[in-house]
Amino acid sequence: MKAASAAGLQDASASLRGQAVPPKLLGLQVLRFAAAFFVVLFHLGVSLQIEFGNRTNVFHNGAVGVDIFFVISGFIIAYTTDPKKGALYFVGRRLVRIVPLYWTLTAGIAVLAMLKPGLLNSTLVNGETLIKSLFFIPFAKASGAVQPILFLGWTLNYEMFFYGIYAACLALGLRSPLVPAAIIVLLVAAVRLVKLDYVPWRFYTNPLMLEFVLGIGLYLLYRRSPAIFHGRSLPIFLMFVASMALRAPLLEIHWLVANGIPAVLLVAAVLPWAPAPTPIVLFMVLLGNVSYPLYLSHPYVLQLAVKLVPDHAGTATQVLLGGAACVLSIALSIVLYFTIERPTQLAASVPKPQR
Repeated sequence: MKAASAAGLQDASASLRGQAVPPKLLGLQVLRFAAAFFVVLFHLGVSLQIEFGNRTNVFHNGAVGVDIFFVISGFIIAYTTDPKKGALYFVGRRLVRIVPLYWTLTAGIAVLAMLKPGLLNSTLVNGETLIKSLFFIPFAKASGAVQPILFLGWTLNYEMFFYGIYAACLALGLRSPLVPAAIIVLLVAAVRLVKLDYVPWRFYTNPLMLEFVLGIGLYLLYRRSPAIFHGRSLPIFLMFVASMALRAPLLEIHWLVANGIPAVLLVAAVLPWAPAPTPIVLFMVLLGNVSYPLYLSHPYVLQLAVKLVPDHAGTATQVLLGGAACVLSIALSIVLYFTIERPTQLAASVPKPQR
């Protein structure tokens, strides 16, 4: 355990030195964990509703964590991409970041679904659904939900499509992040003119794609006028709080407004944060490092936890259960990070010997 903690602090320290996260963007690394944890709480609330018949999901606003992820992704891709290194380098880095853990967990869920199909509801595993899941091709389940075998992978389908657009622009020599942003806007607009009963078309033209554009726009503002953000974290954060308080009436306008505005404001609020590398900060960065495995794996920890509790558990039991499930989810994410994600990234970063 001590060795793992030391390695985690080394990872965090490396992030602060710019090897993983630029020092100026340390707040985004911490925010990644916050966004993942928002989603954990949202799914915890859903699980408690299903298992115990709760009327409402007290963590319903946690769904905004996905929107925060997409805005961060748009910002980070525009910020960190070096067009001079080319499209292949860009694609390689993205695949190493996303694929190993996703494929491992997908394989695990596929085996579980084949052995105990009743545990995973509408998840059907066959050759077609497995191939489409592994290669980020959207398809509709029997329930109508457009989700891969590892159901939270639906967000990765959007991510990989965004990366594909960005890589294609780099390959064509179109270096400005405004170009992929414009392509996404055109695609979302095109669905209103071109009506196709084709799942990938309807999926990839969803307005949710515009949150990557919001992230790119935030990057362009930050690059050209960074002084706008300095010293304004608190007022921007208060604007985020206000937007969350007004989320219900904003939903009447459009869900993209209700979710996108808070996500952009929260990302903007953390941009100027660049604290000294204290142990607490390093631990927070470590939590940011494990946000991806936490995001992908937590629903299954939550499901296992709630199924072990009697059907008529009271509020106190549910609170204890929820807290324990969250801790276990984070613990599992740390294990997955050190056993799968970190080793594959380190292996990919080792320079190849010259021949």
